[in-house]
Amino acid sequence: MSYRSKESLAYIKKMRPVWDENYRQSEKGFFQETWSNLKKSCDKDSSYHKHNNRAVKINNGIRGRDHLLELWEKQKKLLGGPYCIYTGVELTTKKSNGQGHGARIKTNISIDRVDPTLPYQEDNIVFCSWEFNQRKNNVTPDDCKRILEVYEEMNAKN
Repeated sequence: MSYRSKESLAYIKKMRPVWDENYRQSEKGFFQETWSNLKKSCDKDSSYHKHNNRAVKINNGIRGRDHLLELWEKQKKLLGGPYCIYTGVELTTKKSNGQGHGARIKTNISIDRVDPTLPYQEDNIVFCSWEFNQRKNNVTPDDCKRILEVYEEMNAKN
């Protein structure tokens, strides 16, 4: 069994938070935490639901962090970089200042269900900015169509 010196252990203890922070702000680390949060939101027995009265979401085919990263890479290839599919803003993986994982960083990557009535599944998710996803919230594609119809009717009169 190998032993580390006291100096070595002290260095590791000192540097661990820095290394952890660097990992969490990398794409791989960001998606690891995103996957963990997605699992909690889909687990009916999670304290996430018991203490917050939140509805259980359904995961129908997202297999893990590596699957999310694979889908993210496909979108980046499609858009020519790490951009929001809706707005084109460059997406980030910054950790917020003690406010939860990316909860207040407007440009952070967020997983959006295109149709919120369907579960998290490969053909129903895209990556967008946290800010846009918060604005969109629970608007369905049918809602969007109706909003456009009303908008067009109102502008046709002018």
